[in-house]
Amino acid sequence: MQVLYVVEFSVTPRHADVAPYRATLDSVTSWLTFLASRELDRQLLESSGDMALSPNLVGASRTAVWEVAGTDDVKAVRVEIRDDSPDSGTAFVTRVTVGQTGAATTVRVSMARESSPIWLSPAPAADIRQPGIVRSLLENDQIILSIVGQEQDARYIQVRTDAEVRTLASAIQKPTRLPILLIHTRTLPALAMARQVAGKLVGLVRVVTLDYRASRALDVDLPGYAPPRAGARLIWSDPSARSITFDDSRVNADDPDILRSDLMRLLAPVSVLARGLDHAYREARRAEIADRDRDARARAEQAAAEGDLVAEAAALRAEVSAARASAEEWQRLATDEEQRADRFQAQAGKVSDLEAQIEQLTIALLAIPPSSEQDDTAETDPWDGLPELVSGDSDSAEDLFLHLEDASSGRIAFTDRAASTWKKCKYPFSDEMTECLVKLARVAAALYDGTERSYPHLDTWIRDEFDLKVSLQDDTIEKNSKMRYFDYDGATHDRTPHVKVRDHAPPSQVGRIHFALHHEGRRLIVDHVGLKLY
Repeated sequence: MQVLYVVEFSVTPRHADVAPYRATLDSVTSWLTFLASRELDRQLLESSGDMALSPNLVGASRTAVWEVAGTDDVKAVRVEIRDDSPDSGTAFVTRVTVGQTGAATTVRVSMARESSPIWLSPAPAADIRQPGIVRSLLENDQIILSIVGQEQDARYIQVRTDAEVRTLASAIQKPTRLPILLIHTRTLPALAMARQVAGKLVGLVRVVTLDYRASRALDVDLPGYAPPRAGARLIWSDPSARSITFDDSRVNADDPDILRSDLMRLLAPVSVLARGLDHAYREARRAEIADRDRDARARAEQAAAEGDLVAEAAALRAEVSAARASAEEWQRLATDEEQRADRFQAQAGKVSDLEAQIEQLTIALLAIPPSSEQDDTAETDPWDGLPELVSGDSDSAEDLFLHLEDASSGRIAFTDRAASTWKKCKYPFSDEMTECLVKLARVAAALYDGTERSYPHLDTWIRDEFDLKVSLQDDTIEKNSKMRYFDYDGATHDRTPHVKVRDHAPPSQVGRIHFALHHEGRRLIVDHVGLKLY
């Protein structure tokens, strides 16, 4: 059997009254319920058993077998799902082990490929995807999953401020962490890619998104670690290991699964080597055998003391049975270790024959461009190549908004309403609206760049410096609280200030951009992109 993928989590309760071992077993039962397409008893995993599941996607058989082992203090349940592939003579096996040692609970998930002994063909590339049990565990609101103290929540982390950049730089230099994927997100596809990787590679990598300013700041703090412009960089747990970059064609592809697939091929083989054997199940089996052995010995000694030869014989037989089980367990462990040793010896002496592992690691070499291509120190202008608005299209608006937030280093923000108003208005002069939004973003970047300035007449300064017509008052809006105020990020803001995109024209051509001056947050917040409000 060739192990392809391993993740292992520590499980802690989200609330004091939650038993993490029981709650984790509930997640496994919920997953099995989905695979079986029928309701299963919550107590199903209290004792060993097996069952047929619904056929897999290709209509082949799928079965589940589970074993319960251990004692009250050290126990485990190991569930094995087997997906047969009759055409190739192989089977994919997903194993889930929930273990408890004292107060500590863990859950281990692995995937492996098992071939028939008569199948003498090179193993095809495995399209490894995160097993559904991981999602089932994440959706359990009673437990928290973590790896070396790092909570695993299937979300990406945004880094924007100087303090966040410093925290990231510190984290990168610590080897006791998962690999980190840094993504420069300046497009909607890049954000979709970040969500996909964060949600589908849980336990293998943490995803961090940076805007242009944060990326540059990280490059100052830690030269050579920032992602390339509009691209991504994978930093291994050992920060001195050579990182791997992905260019904008991979990060901004229409299919958000492309980068996930690349990363799975890189990370899965490493996870197998790093996470070794299923220790929770082995420890539970040993504890169970040792407990049976102690019980049989105690009964034998009591029977001998009482002179009950029949009871003594029965106890001795039980002791022998426990000893045999212990010997079998140690023999299985020794066999597994011998197989691992043989495999590693073969890897050292006959690399060309390691088809199953080489095909997974090849992409790591292909993904590393020549050193000249990896040098991303040349400054680029974030204002270059901005997308254009398309009349009535919210996707084009969200794309432009994201670029402007990135180019202005977060000095301008856009509410969801800004995109929806653009979609509804069908404004005919989208090029003029695009031009005004870009100018307003430049205003925001200059207004909140930290330079001390005096603005006796802010609207005049904006007009003179940026050729943008802005009004800070409007009698009609100021008298209508519903029209004037909006909520964003937990606070109420005033949308009276506005850009006059086009004036003295028919109502369907009078364009407006309404925004709030958020001095505390050092940014402009745009809440309306479209026609005049009244």
